Amino acid sequence: MKRTLLIVTGLFVLGGSACREIALPPAGSYSEVLVVTEKGDRSEWLALLKPYLEAEHSYVTSTETAFRVTSIRAADLEDFPTYKNVLLCGVMDSGSRVGQKIMELIGPEGMERVALGKAAVLKRENLPSPGQMTLIVTAPDVGALAEVIAERGPQLEYILEQSCRERLRRVMLAHPNRKAMDELTRKYGFAIEVPYLYRLFSDEDNPPGVEFLREEPTRSLGIFWADWERQPSLWDYSDLYDMRAHYVWERYSHDKMERERVRYKWVKFGPYGAVKMYGYWYNDDATAAGGYFETYFIWDEESELLWAVDLLTFAPGRDKHPLVRELRAFGETFRYN
Repeated sequence: MKRTLLIVTGLFVLGGSACREIALPPAGSYSEVLVVTEKGDRSEWLALLKPYLEAEHSYVTSTETAFRVTSIRAADLEDFPTYKNVLLCGVMDSGSRVGQKIMELIGPEGMERVALGKAAVLKRENLPSPGQMTLIVTAPDVGALAEVIAERGPQLEYILEQSCRERLRRVMLAHPNRKAMDELTRKYGFAIEVPYLYRLFSDEDNPPGVEFLREEPTRSLGIFWADWERQPSLWDYSDLYDMRAHYVWERYSHDKMERERVRYKWVKFGPYGAVKMYGYWYNDDATAAGGYFETYFIWDEESELLWAVDLLTFAPGRDKHPLVRELRAFGETFRYN
């Protein structure tokens, strides 16, 4: 069936005066968050926020946090901190340094919304400088702020992570491989924005699929597909397992999965609902070869195809989350028509 190319840049800015041109990203890691409060390390707000920001995630053979927290007092905050992620937390009060900074950033309209209880978590992209993001957690008084953190705390990591992927994607796609993008759309009917950091590693017909690779350490993104007559669900786990097992055996030089280490969940991936399968891969043909993978199964109702976007890492002794973040930022540009 004929398909058309759909490319989405991924640039989304929330905030009035944010700069829209990204030149060079600020120094520092996407995995670090600078938390700014009135009392710094002695802040009661820091103690409440850290468990949410430093929640652990399983990568099968290890657990990792998405973010590492550094804390400073608002009085010590420089105009342009080098951290990519900044979180300001405090009561909206002109009598404190953190309150003054929050009021300055959100302006009269934001202050009114906070006072009316219509907003408590505000995001400012490209502030204080391009490529950075400032997240503001505030309330009119101490009791209300404690309630805000208890209610919205579990969402903070997701907000930060989503912003990190968007900013990382903009940086990676500053120099896209348009030749590969156009060729894949012409040949297979799907679109994906390919960063210059990744090379087309494999493009075969039996079974059909493509793989992109970046080293070192190894990050691989594969796309494959099969006929499928209905929206997949979590109850289809056995068929989805078999679909990937067959593909990776043939295309990844006899890769296997440990069935008991494979999990499934329903998620949003880019603009699509998807069944996410994730777990541990290994290869008996290579010494000590194994690692984390996750695969997103997306159904194309019109063409009755099930697309699989396959993310895989091989990074012994290295943190997995930054690699997976990068792969997700890449993979979320996938479009099937």
